[in-house]
Amino acid sequence: MENFTLYLSEKILYLKKNGVLTISYALLTEALFIGYLAFIALFTLEMLLPTFVTVRLNLTTFFFILFSFSFVLAFLGHILNLTFDQKIQKKNPLVWIGLFWTIGILILSLPHFPPLLIPFIIITFLLIGYLFWKIFFDERDEKLV
Repeated sequence: MENFTLYLSEKILYLKKNGVLTISYALLTEALFIGYLAFIALFTLEMLLPTFVTVRLNLTTFFFILFSFSFVLAFLGHILNLTFDQKIQKKNPLVWIGLFWTIGILILSLPHFPPLLIPFIIITFLLIGYLFWKIFFDERDEKLV
């Protein structure tokens, strides 16, 4: 087992020196960005036209693949000592588009739940939204991200 670990670390170091890992990291970042945008589009289409997408494509498998490759990207970033700078501004149009998209999806899906469960869903949604707002837009220098 030690020989395999040594062999693997030598190969990773060789790929890192040749720049193959850096190019792989950049390509995987772009592919994941496009993949997540496609997932959002398919999910929205599924919300508007039920069973239109799921008959042809399993969204759970697609999301699992994207999520798995996100961990691969994080591992590559750890090897290459690369991180993402998250400089999200409150006045950025993408933040507001994402907020309105999320509210729209929530409004479309709430009528499908029992009436007693709707307030719990809304409160949970607001609490999670507040948590993300504090994480991404906190004015302190020490962020949780």
